[in-house]
Amino acid sequence: MEIHNILINTQNFPPEAGGIQNYMYELARALHNIGHHVSVVCDAPAVAGQQEFDANLPFAIKRISGPKLIRRYRKAKWITKYLNSHQTLLISDSWKSLELLNPAKFRNLCSVCIAHGMEFPSKTSEKKKNRITKTLALADFVLANSQFTAQRLRPYTSDTSRTHILHPGVTPPPTPNADETTNISNLCMAHSPILLTVGRLEARKGQDKIIEILPKLLKDHPNLLYVLAGTGPLQENLLTRTNELGIADKVKFCGRVSDGERSALLQNADLFAMPCRAVGDSVEGFGIVYIEAAMQGVASLAGRVGGASDAVLDGRTGMLCDGDDENDIYLSIKKMLADSDALKSMGQQAQHRAQTELQWEQIAQKLLTLCTANN
Repeated sequence: MEIHNILINTQNFPPEAGGIQNYMYELARALHNIGHHVSVVCDAPAVAGQQEFDANLPFAIKRISGPKLIRRYRKAKWITKYLNSHQTLLISDSWKSLELLNPAKFRNLCSVCIAHGMEFPSKTSEKKKNRITKTLALADFVLANSQFTAQRLRPYTSDTSRTHILHPGVTPPPTPNADETTNISNLCMAHSPILLTVGRLEARKGQDKIIEILPKLLKDHPNLLYVLAGTGPLQENLLTRTNELGIADKVKFCGRVSDGERSALLQNADLFAMPCRAVGDSVEGFGIVYIEAAMQGVASLAGRVGGASDAVLDGRTGMLCDGDDENDIYLSIKKMLADSDALKSMGQQAQHRAQTELQWEQIAQKLLTLCTANN
């Protein structure tokens, strides 16, 4: 199949914040940058700054308004009309965006559905399972963001040959401005090593476990500083716990940070640590933040659950641990910080992989190659 037009069908798109929003935007931009005609149709509710954001996009975008259920049907009707007049690669951000369509009606159409992980529950009603299974059958390919997500898909698809792994890409880190550089440098000054977590403050990210083992780490590294960037439901509990443990001066809560501050934090970090774990059915589908750390040459510690093992290659670009086991987290961090040469080497390998395999243009080309080779 020769691709002339690409239609991104999504519920999630900037300026609304979120991982899937960023994924679909970066994929659309990358496909445009490598020379394809891209259009986006989105049924997310309006947010502040939307008109200005849309005006600066290098590709066309159609936003569908109205109550949620009505938006879904309006979007399906708009897409059907579009597909009737265009030879198209249709990329849907999830099975929910594909559900009301019938790609088989259209000639010269390749339909791709992106799978992120948590939209495929390990336990669900038979009715919902049938909905998902029926919808996935509409796609020519289902692209899972990790081996974990591909495994999670298995109960929902009888034809595993249509499931392929396509890791998310990463954008080059922005350069921090002078103020951002100075602020972060002042924050980290007189501390070494710097242990960093960037992410929502919630149980499955593992910040709570790191705080619990920090007193032991400080015996090994008295000048260590643990920096947390992000907000979330655990914030007050984490603050309270640092005071109870007497380590408040060794933990810095940065809250929500700008993109430039995020870059500056990663530039100052010795180790990125997010020992993720499963909390009920909630687990990391991939963990793009590990790749963002890799872009700055920083090795990562991740949990073994979910898709993090696709993002962090154990012993090569970082280490994996049991995110439920505080002692395993402690021993893993201790081992990584004890050998600065090995830590530096893992950071270099992580950076090389991120730069040569996980740029968005490379991911976009892999997607196109898959579609053209199998249609």
